[in-house]
Amino acid sequence: MSQRGGTGHVERVWWDQRRTIGGLSVWLGTVALFAPRAMTRLLGVRADATRHDAALPLLVRLVAARNIALGAALLVSPPPQARRTSEVTFLLTGLDAAAVLTAWRTGDAAGRSAALSLLVLGLTAVGVVQWHRQP
Repeated sequence: MSQRGGTGHVERVWWDQRRTIGGLSVWLGTVALFAPRAMTRLLGVRADATRHDAALPLLVRLVAARNIALGAALLVSPPPQARRTSEVTFLLTGLDAAAVLTAWRTGDAAGRSAALSLLVLGLTAVGVVQWHRQP
């Protein structure tokens, strides 16, 4: 019978975290890579702001590529590297959330964008905290 703090539990926690956060990052990144304007509208950016901005697709695709790379790293990292990968993911997610909250405050993004960013940041924070609580 395994104990809650045993190695099996640590491996299961890591698997659940990396599958959830990594899968979400790869999925959202892939959608944004192929449909950057549609993705920004879905996330609550004003339609008029997405229609004519020539730089928008490039910027969204750059962030999408980063999300795909981080998501893939989370999906394949063994537990010793997982802690650092989770920390980097948390840092970048925090920067993303700050950008979205700034856009929301200036009226360029909808409240659902801010809420989603904070939700993703919170899930990432939970993962980082769990990793730092492991022996």
